Amino acid sequence: MTIFLDLPAEMKEQLWAHLLQNRTEQVAVVFAAVERNDDTTIFTARDAYLAMPDDFDFHSEFHIELTDDARARIIKRAWDTGTSPVELHSHPGDRWGAMFSASDIYGFSEYVPHCRWRLRNQPYLAIVVTPAGMDALAWIGNAKEPVGLDAMRIDGSDAIMPTHQSITHLNANGDPYGPRTI
Repeated sequence: MTIFLDLPAEMKEQLWAHLLQNRTEQVAVVFAAVERNDDTTIFTARDAYLAMPDDFDFHSEFHIELTDDARARIIKRAWDTGTSPVELHSHPGDRWGAMFSASDIYGFSEYVPHCRWRLRNQPYLAIVVTPAGMDALAWIGNAKEPVGLDAMRIDGSDAIMPTHQSITHLNANGDPYGPRTI
């Protein structure tokens, strides 16, 4: 299976400026049209939302939680526009290869099934951005487990490759982060 996210360069720059604006984790959501052909899924960005301070229940350098209201607005907007949400959040203090944290994985186990159920099994894509790169996980079709993103294509040509650290660890031992005591 091949999975791409196509972003306009201007949107990519806006997202990265928001996500890496300071040392506090930030959130953005891209609303993407999804095209599936044979063994390829393409998320094509249509619009983006940059989370504001009021969207957070908890907001720090190492952890974020969106309010229930913010999550509901994101799902409703995706529903109303017939798009899939592409969640982006940052780990601005991470200078190594991008990878989802244990609390990220735990959050996905609760939120992604709920979101996909509300959106009638639409695909879901999550991306973590650091100053050193990005990583991504996608939930496609009826699969309960994520798969890796192949590339983020900027203006259809330039590509940003994910580190694939998260999917490599998940595939190697199912839960690379140990017991979930969050």
